[in-house]
Amino acid sequence: MLHLLYGENDLQREEALAEIIRQSGLTPDLRDLNTEVLEAPSTAAALRRACSVIPFLGDVRIVIARELLSQTKGPMMKELDEIAAYLPDLPPSTILIFCESKALAVKHPVLEQAKKLKANIQVFSLPAAKDLSRWIVERTKMHRGAIEFNAATLLAQNIGPNLRMLDQEIRKLMLYRGDNKPITVEDVKVMAPYIQSADVIFSMVDAIGQRDPRSAATYLHQLLEVGEHPLGVFGMIVRQFRLLIQVRWLVDRGRSEPDMIARLNLKPFIVQKVRAQAQRFTLEQLRAAYQLLVDSDLAIKRGLLEPEAALDLLIVQLTGL
Repeated sequence: MLHLLYGENDLQREEALAEIIRQSGLTPDLRDLNTEVLEAPSTAAALRRACSVIPFLGDVRIVIARELLSQTKGPMMKELDEIAAYLPDLPPSTILIFCESKALAVKHPVLEQAKKLKANIQVFSLPAAKDLSRWIVERTKMHRGAIEFNAATLLAQNIGPNLRMLDQEIRKLMLYRGDNKPITVEDVKVMAPYIQSADVIFSMVDAIGQRDPRSAATYLHQLLEVGEHPLGVFGMIVRQFRLLIQVRWLVDRGRSEPDMIARLNLKPFIVQKVRAQAQRFTLEQLRAAYQLLVDSDLAIKRGLLEPEAALDLLIVQLTGL
């Protein structure tokens, strides 16, 4: 009757919570009447009161305590000790579920007590970056679908450890595929066009770094042809050059890649790509490029150039640095 669910993987943690509620034996019409949620900050006394209420027209009552165990500062530690001391006396008619969005210390008093009581303890960690593609493959299998590993990697690289968004994309791709065949890289690019746009932006900046105006212009018009708004494309270019300036500055000061990832709050694969691109520019060239972006922005806003014409001119200017 005691459950402890904790960890940063809120998608699967909440799924586990829903499954415990489903298996409680309460019919849907009685669940709301027999469920109470306690939110932090709260006290041991409030938890005892909630757990001591007699079920209404049912055999059990559910108490969900959210983030109570994260109250570890000052006088709240005493509350945790009281909660731990109370758990052996939990009424047999009460299902108590602790839900925590962060990891708990090994010596946490409630965790230690839950282990002694042989409670259902489940830890929900986010998959490591190197394991994210495999997580996508397994998640797709759970939904009774299949995805090629390269397609899973493309999703992982562009979405990162946002598991809820990944799950939504998997479901969407399965509906699109609809023939029980594995989801492919092309499927991902069709159904998640922002991924394709991101790849094209990187390719366009690569071409600019190689001083190849023809290829850069080709990539630019690929974006426009798939429906990207010229001002949206301009914004993506601005963002890319802002990242290039930041990464170039960090490279020049001998910063490591993990340090760049932490400082810029970017996915590792993005830092790797931007770092490679930044090697093709000096910091002075990147500053000049940013001034060109400012000038283009003003020309568009003042009506001196149409956005698409401003982009074409910008490509010529950037590749000429």
